[in-house]
Amino acid sequence: MAAGGRRPRDQIVGKLRAADPFELIRWLARSQPDPRKALAELVQNAIDAQARSIRITRLRERGVTGLRIVDDGDGVIPDLDREGALTYIATHVGHSRKRNLTPEQRRELMLQGKYGIGLLGFWAIGQALEMRTHVPGQPAHVLRLFEDSPRYEIERLRSRLPLDERATEIVVRDLHRPAFLSLTARRMADYLAAELRGQLLARDLRITVHDRIARGRAPKTIEVKPARFNGDRLDIPLEVPVPGHSPLRAELYLLPPGTPEPGHVAVSCAGTTVYDSVCELGVADFAHAPWSDPRLSGLIEFPDFQVAPGSRRGVVPDQAAQAFATALRGIEPRLRAELATLEARAAAAIGADLLKQLERAFRDVPRLAPEYDFFAVRAPATRGFAGDPAAAEEGAGDSAQSTNGAGAVDGIAIPEDGGDAIAESEPPSLLPPGALAIVHVVPAATRVERLGVRRLRADARDASGTRIRRALDIRWEVSSGLGRVDPVDGAVTTFTAGPDTGRVTVKVTAAEGDTVAEGEGRIDITELGESPSGPRAGIPEPRFVEDPAGSWRSRMLTGCWEVNSGHADFRTAAETARRKLRYLAALLAKEVVLHSFPAPQLAPVLERLVEVLTITERRLERG
Repeated sequence: MAAGGRRPRDQIVGKLRAADPFELIRWLARSQPDPRKALAELVQNAIDAQARSIRITRLRERGVTGLRIVDDGDGVIPDLDREGALTYIATHVGHSRKRNLTPEQRRELMLQGKYGIGLLGFWAIGQALEMRTHVPGQPAHVLRLFEDSPRYEIERLRSRLPLDERATEIVVRDLHRPAFLSLTARRMADYLAAELRGQLLARDLRITVHDRIARGRAPKTIEVKPARFNGDRLDIPLEVPVPGHSPLRAELYLLPPGTPEPGHVAVSCAGTTVYDSVCELGVADFAHAPWSDPRLSGLIEFPDFQVAPGSRRGVVPDQAAQAFATALRGIEPRLRAELATLEARAAAAIGADLLKQLERAFRDVPRLAPEYDFFAVRAPATRGFAGDPAAAEEGAGDSAQSTNGAGAVDGIAIPEDGGDAIAESEPPSLLPPGALAIVHVVPAATRVERLGVRRLRADARDASGTRIRRALDIRWEVSSGLGRVDPVDGAVTTFTAGPDTGRVTVKVTAAEGDTVAEGEGRIDITELGESPSGPRAGIPEPRFVEDPAGSWRSRMLTGCWEVNSGHADFRTAAETARRKLRYLAALLAKEVVLHSFPAPQLAPVLERLVEVLTITERRLERG
């Protein structure tokens, strides 16, 4: 502008116009390439019309495939007559009557769809669309649109409909091949459950999917239920303030170990997903930890986004989006701390239960691969017997070992309490147990290696054989000096074998008032590794040795399994509890092979194998 507000003589001012309006319509329609998202847009229109019941049907009529969506909402622009409403839709592409609502009204009603654009998404589904609409007191009409054509048709329906019926029906005909394959009942239901999760939770809404083309055992009818997240809910504030805007709502979970698919945190606007992962957010860089952690799953909802039209993916990078990004960054320190806390708990649980998990991992090896020989596992020296030369000589080496309450019988590791699983599986009695009648030692007969340990349990029952679970006065004693029990009272005790072989009788006495019951169990103390069926079974407890300069990862030294906690591979594996357990399992597998097939040339090769497994394990966790 020139001085004084006058326009220069050579300046031209005008309004933008499209040279070919239909070319813009074509671009809008083609901006939605995903048939599932296009279906979600059609369903969204029904939700915006306050529908309470939506039925989706995949069908074939007269050899032509189709997709039908029927809802009981208020109808297409209910304040206009049917012909005028359909004409308005066909001639106002890109214009939404819903834009006249304030942002607060839009949030309250959760309106996301725009008939002018979302309807064109049918181009990604099929070749033609019919929209039939009927409201009480007016004849039903139909609007027909055609893929890649500017032509539309509106006519009165000749079929008879109840005069009091209010319904909108959309039929997409002649489905494209990719759409036909991706819009099966299960895939439609799963996609809508995730895409519209917020609205399914917030509304009294029922969406049902029917597949009249599915064959065999494929599901034919599925009700769409809001997607549920797996894992443990993180202690993150449910609502986070966003200055000048509505608060964002965060629902975050930590996936359990072994989840096959990596997790992601989706972003939604008014209940509709706009980003499958927060890492895709364009207004700021969130493609980093903790958001990129594959263990993290959940949803972040922010209703003030301006969603990109057409594809309905992505948001306009305006002030609201920037405020959202700032608030989301504020969550990161709390989220990192929460993940670190849970990781520490998981690591502690694995540390406390390490031997049980390793034993569980190797449980089937003696049965499926009997050629492998396991290690002789003994009790710690501190629990040995006075004057035992073996215990005195082995000292610290044995102190790092434990049987984890297990012995070796018939080449199979015995669990801590072989009878517990059976007892717990007993169905509860309809009547309470009666008076004490008998007591048994569980197991009644077992085998323990010299210096080994075995867990024993007292099983008290009444005269009818019902297990007594109430507290009793229970005492233990051993018949000879070949072993001892600790503690000597209580329902559970641990037998520790001495350095000599032989047979021991363990006696248990249960008392309740004046009633006393006695039972006996037999324990055979055998030579180390002695087993009538072949291989020994035992999982040694690892002793961690800090040796950063050493190239070794693990080794068996004087009967003790040492693990180099200073090795770079160990430090990498220790980043997560799951990875650490798998690393130790790989090291133990290496030691079992070397123990079963002693050959000097095997050790370097197996070390290389563990190295490769450590590298690939980290990549597999990242998905």
